[in-house]
Amino acid sequence: MGDTVDDITIIRSGTTLRDPEAWNLQYDDEEHRGWEQFLRTYSLATVTLVKTDGMHILIDTAWEPSEARVNRLVLELKYHELTPDDIDEIFVTHWHGDHFLNIPLFSKARVFYAGCPARSIKNRMTQMNAENETIKLREGEDWHSGLSIIDTAGHSDHDHSVLINYRNKVFVAAGDSIVSKMYYHTESFFPNQRMEKHLTQLMDSFHRIIDIADFIIPGHDGPFYNYKKGIH
Repeated sequence: MGDTVDDITIIRSGTTLRDPEAWNLQYDDEEHRGWEQFLRTYSLATVTLVKTDGMHILIDTAWEPSEARVNRLVLELKYHELTPDDIDEIFVTHWHGDHFLNIPLFSKARVFYAGCPARSIKNRMTQMNAENETIKLREGEDWHSGLSIIDTAGHSDHDHSVLINYRNKVFVAAGDSIVSKMYYHTESFFPNQRMEKHLTQLMDSFHRIIDIADFIIPGHDGPFYNYKKGIH
C-alpha cells in the first residue's frame, strides 16, 4: 500500500434517527418506522468517494426506497460532476441492504468485499440482477495507494472498515461498526439481533477503530474528529 490517496469526498453523509437515547428510553421501533416512512426520513448509509491510483472508488453505495421517483445518489454524484459510469470500484463494508442496494447503478464497477463466502456474494448480486465482477479482499492484502481494510466484525459477522491515509491523517470509513457520532460518544451499538451475544466483539472492533483513526467516517452520519484516540 502506498502512502496516501489523492482525495476524499463525502458523497452522502448518512442519516439515522435511531440513536442510543431512543433505545435507552425503549422507543417504539414499529411506531418509529411508520413515521420514518411517512416523513421520508429513511436511514441512509454514508457514501464516501476516494480517488487514488487514477481510480474513483466508492465505499458503500447506500440504497433508495422503491417508491422514489429519482435516485438521490445519482443526483449527489452529479453535484460532484460524476456519473455512475465514472465509478471504477466499490467496497462494501458489510452486506446489509442499506449499504449496498444501489450497486446496480454502477454496472462498470468492480465490487470488492471481505469476510463473506464468494457464493453468498454471488447470490446477492444475482438477486439484484447485477453482473459486476466481484473480488474478495483480506486484511493485510495490498489494494490501492493509501487504502487498506481491517476486520471490525460485530454488527455483522463480516464487517470490515476501510483505512484511508490522506494528508498525514488516517480516516476510517467504519460502516456500522460505528453508526454515528452519538453512538461513538456513548460507546453504544445498533441493537440488531447480534448485539447482545457479540457485545465483546463489538467493543473490540470499536476500540480497534479509535486506536487507529484520526477521523471517523461512520455508517450513518458525517465524519468527525476522533477525540478518544489514545485515551481509553
